[in-house]
Amino acid sequence: MNLKCLLLMLTFIAVGEAAAVAQAPTEFKDWKMNSEQMPRLTEIDRNSIYVIRMGHLLLTYEPGDWKRRGLKQKPVQLESMVRVGKAVTASEPDAAFLALVNQQLEQKQTFQFQKANLAQWGASGDEDQTESFLWEVVWKRFPVYGGLVEEPELIKALVDSRGSLIPHDRYLIDTVPLLLPKPEFDPDQNPRYRETERPRIWPCAKLKLEAADVEPQKKLSPSEIEKRARQTFDKMVERLHGIYKAESFQFQFVNLQRARLPWRLNAEGQIESLYVWAVQFQEVRTKRLKTPPELFTVWVKEDGTVADLRLIDERDRN
Repeated sequence: MNLKCLLLMLTFIAVGEAAAVAQAPTEFKDWKMNSEQMPRLTEIDRNSIYVIRMGHLLLTYEPGDWKRRGLKQKPVQLESMVRVGKAVTASEPDAAFLALVNQQLEQKQTFQFQKANLAQWGASGDEDQTESFLWEVVWKRFPVYGGLVEEPELIKALVDSRGSLIPHDRYLIDTVPLLLPKPEFDPDQNPRYRETERPRIWPCAKLKLEAADVEPQKKLSPSEIEKRARQTFDKMVERLHGIYKAESFQFQFVNLQRARLPWRLNAEGQIESLYVWAVQFQEVRTKRLKTPPELFTVWVKEDGTVADLRLIDERDRN
C-alpha cells in the first residue's frame, strides 16, 4: 500500500467519525417550565384525583388505579392495617426518586416527613366495589443549599394495608402558549372570555411512562422516531388550523434530543434510568422578536410510542 492510498483511507475514516459525531443526538437538559405560561394542571390531567408537577414531570394518582395495581381486596379492618411507622418507612423517597426530583428542579433537594393519616379508597359505581384503607404519607421538600421553595412543597405517597408503596403514575409533559386572533363576538361564549382580546391556547404533549420502558423490547432508529413525531405533530397542527381557523400558525422542526430520567434502584442498589426522545418544534414568526418563540417538545418512547397531543383552550374554563 503506497502513501497516497494510506492517506485517503485515513481521510475517509476521519470524515466518517466526524459525521457520526455530528449526527449523534444531544442530551435533553432543559427541564424547567414557566408555570405562569402554562394551563392549569387540572386541564393537562383531567382525570387524576392527585396531581403535582416538577419540571416536565407529572406525578399523579388516578381514580380506580388501585384495581390496575392489583389492590382489589376485601375490606380491611383498621386493626389489620400495617403500623404507621412501617408505612412511613415504605414511603420514604429512595435515591432514584431523589435523583429524578433533583434533575427536574435542577438543584439538590431533601425530604422531611410531615404527617401520615388513613384514607378510604374505592371505585365508586362498581358492583363489586370494595373500600381499601390506605396510608397517605406526606413529605416536605427542601433545597439542600437553601433558597426559595417552589411548588409543590409537599408530596403525597400512598401505602397499602400490607405496607407496600403504591408508586405514582408518571408522565412527561410540555406545553407552549399561543395567542389566537381576536375573535368575533359570540353570545354563547363563556362570558368570562367574551371580551378577551386574544384568547390563549396551548398545544399540550403528555406521555405516560411505565417501568417496562426501562428495558423496551424494541428500539426504533432516530430517523423513525423523528418521522413518527412529525406525523403526530402535523395532525395536531391540522386541528389547530381547522378548528380555530388559525392558519397563520406555522411551525418548523428544530432538533431531536435524547432524555435520560433516573427511574428505579436495581437489586444492587444502583440507579437504573429510562430513556425517551425529545423531538422539538418551534413556531415560525414573520416578525423578528427579541425573544424567540418557545420550543415545543413531542416526547417519544424508544419503542416509538408518541405522546398524546391535544389543544387546551382557556375559553373552555368554567
